[in-house]
Amino acid sequence: MLDEEEKNASLSDKKKRVWVRKCFRSKKSEGEYWTLYKELADDEIKFCHYFRMSKHQFNYLLQKIEKDLKKKHTTFREAISPVEKLTTCLR
Repeated sequence: MLDEEEKNASLSDKKKRVWVRKCFRSKKSEGEYWTLYKELADDEIKFCHYFRMSKHQFNYLLQKIEKDLKKKHTTFREAISPVEKLTTCLR
């Protein structure tokens, strides 16, 4: 009897799983790529200091990555673009 009550209690306490966590929902307004990358792209020196490579090297690496990373948006969530992944990975 006690085991059944524990099972029922644990089933009702389960949290719903979400596709996109709250911290990722605001990435377009607060994320590193959306706030910082566009500013750095305008200044070669700041870009080199931040990513530790030139824009040319960055774009070369991005081309290599884009060949392998071809994810599509779904009705549940947007795919993270290769440039977003690369900027996050480098820092």
